[in-house]
This record gives sequence, structure tokens and C-alpha cells, in this order.
Amino acid sequence: MFVRRLVLAFSIFITGSLALAVAGVAAGGGLGPGNYTFTNRSADAFFGMGGKGGPGGPSVQVSVFQGLNSFKPTHPGGPTTVSQSTVVYLTEFDGSGNGGFGCFVVPDNTFVVNRDLSASLHATLTEGEICGGFASPIDGGKGGVDAGGSGGLALPVSVDITWSATGAVNNYKNVFQFKCSSYSEEGNSTYSTVAAGATGSISALSGSFNSEFAEVSSGSGQLSVHSLPLAGCNA
Repeated sequence: MFVRRLVLAFSIFITGSLALAVAGVAAGGGLGPGNYTFTNRSADAFFGMGGKGGPGGPSVQVSVFQGLNSFKPTHPGGPTTVSQSTVVYLTEFDGSGNGGFGCFVVPDNTFVVNRDLSASLHATLTEGEICGGFASPIDGGKGGVDAGGSGGLALPVSVDITWSATGAVNNYKNVFQFKCSSYSEEGNSTYSTVAAGATGSISALSGSFNSEFAEVSSGSGQLSVHSLPLAGCNA
């Protein structure tokens, strides 16, 4: 289908003309004729406080995806919805193993990725922001996370994390073209990712954290669609 192929070719989240993009995702077909712009931003960090041979310590994993996200209902039969949004996935446990997980839709301005791929997340995760279904970013890079709801977390939880690059930025550029009779798609994209260091704090756990693993990514692209796909076109 068009959306899956586009995702694999661009390795970015799909945004732009949201109404048409949602229609394409829902129907599994192509976008209508026109020009589209695509962007995505994401960051991951894992914080582990236990040392080798020592007692266990708290651990935190945070993933943030900003772009077009798909939300599947928790009960069978409900419609899948798609929205331009910023989704935070949080898992936290203290040294005794007490904690939980959650998926939250937060305001876009709580997550910032700069041109040098430094980033920050400053959000207070509340019950009203819990994902209304299983959330998954529409991307083809890392596959994303499929998670929904919340369990074991004492809400609200304040999350404050900053990322800074620790190595060279990896830049990718793709050119994409597809033709089938009178129908055609053409576009280009750029995608950048970097290994990073991250520091932060979580209100539910004491002290500050330094990451054992972190990275930041950003992508953008353009797509032009000409005509409508004919029967037999893999669009």
C-alpha cells in the first residue's frame, strides 16, 4: 500500500495535509493529487541507576515521538484514529521494583528539538493526557513503540530531560519516484540522527539521572502526487 511504501522510502513520520493523510492511512490507499510536507522529531533515553555487583537502583525509559501518530482502540471493532501529536512513553521503577508505565499525548511545545539535534522535554504527565488507545508513530525508521494506557504510575508525573549530541550527526537523503500509467508520485527526504547524552529528573524518583543510552532524530521531506491511482497500481 502507498502509505507503507512511502514510510519505508522516507523513514520519517507523515505530516502535512492531515485530512488527506488520515484518509490515506484509514483506507490503505493513496493520497489525493497535491503537494505534501512531512516532518518528524523523536528522542529516546534510558536511565539505569544500579551499578555492577551492587544493589539495584531506579530505572527510567523515555521515548518521545512528534509527528503523525496512529491510535488503535483498546477494544476490538473501534476505528483507528490518526493525529498530528506529541506522544511520550514512560516506564519507571524504583530500586525495589515498584513503578509502572504510561503513554501520554502532551502539548507540542513541551518537546523541542534544535537544529544541532540537542533536545529537551519538560512535561507534566496527567491522567487527562493518557493515550486513548494503542499509540504508534507512522514511521519506517526504528519501528516506534506500540503502547497505550497507563499502569502503576502515581499521576501526575513531571519529566524534565535534556539531550545533547555525543558524536557525529548521521545524515541521510532519499529521492523517491513511482509511476503507474497516468499516476505518479515523486519526492525527497532528509533524515538525521545522533547518539546523545541525556540528563534529567522524574518527580516520582529522587535524584537526577544520567543516561546509559540516548539518541535524537529529526526528518523532513516533500511529496508530489499526480492524478489518481488506477486499478492495479500498487498505490
